[in-house]
Amino acid sequence: MPKQLDQLPTDPTSLARRLAALERQVTEMRGARRMGAATVGDLKLYAADGVTLLAELGPTDDSGGGLKTYGPLGIDEIPVVASLSAGELSFGPAVPKVSDVLARLSYDVLPDAGTNLQLSSGSLKETDWAAIFDLGSVAGSSVPTAQISGFREVDGVGESGSCNLDVAGVFTSLNWAFGSTTITPSAAGTPTSATVTGLGLQGSAFYAQVTAATQVPGSQVTGVGATNVTSNGLTLWVTRTSTTATVLHWMVVGAL
Repeated sequence: MPKQLDQLPTDPTSLARRLAALERQVTEMRGARRMGAATVGDLKLYAADGVTLLAELGPTDDSGGGLKTYGPLGIDEIPVVASLSAGELSFGPAVPKVSDVLARLSYDVLPDAGTNLQLSSGSLKETDWAAIFDLGSVAGSSVPTAQISGFREVDGVGESGSCNLDVAGVFTSLNWAFGSTTITPSAAGTPTSATVTGLGLQGSAFYAQVTAATQVPGSQVTGVGATNVTSNGLTLWVTRTSTTATVLHWMVVGAL
């Protein structure tokens, strides 16, 4: 029948190695438990040179936590930084006197009002305007909102204003349609119509503008107009002193 002494290592060296391995495992387990409850200030990551700061993770001024990453030198050798904290992402130059020029992407939930996603360009000087692009949902409404405006804060006083919008390319919208239609009057002095269909515009009220492509307005082309303006189309009218074919340029806009 085997004895308890038979389960021990055959030599003192083996027993010492096993005891050392057991102590190491116990130490690692205790260290893991302490790390789970440890409090760390700022955790910083440096490049291989031990000097260049690449990223830092730690508490933020809003009693939350955030991450900052630093990039290589950009235009004019200005280092750039990106910061991610609760509900806000910002990025821009990472040097004194310019560090406030940060573009920001933020998200807010407004109780009983809705939600708001905002993109800001930042501004170089205190008196400069920053461009603000707002996307929001309105509580109790099935229609979201989008707005481009300007904002600045001078000496602690906030101010909102209009913002220029430059579109590179052709501007299109689902509530806007335009085109040209040629009408040949049935007789001189008789209003003659043509129908435009298939627009498929969005909106609840629709408005039309019509003009004739002519060098003789008033004398030979005596009138143009539009009726039956809907989301699907409109009826165009022209009257002139002859039966000359006339081109009408038209535009329809849908409104809420």
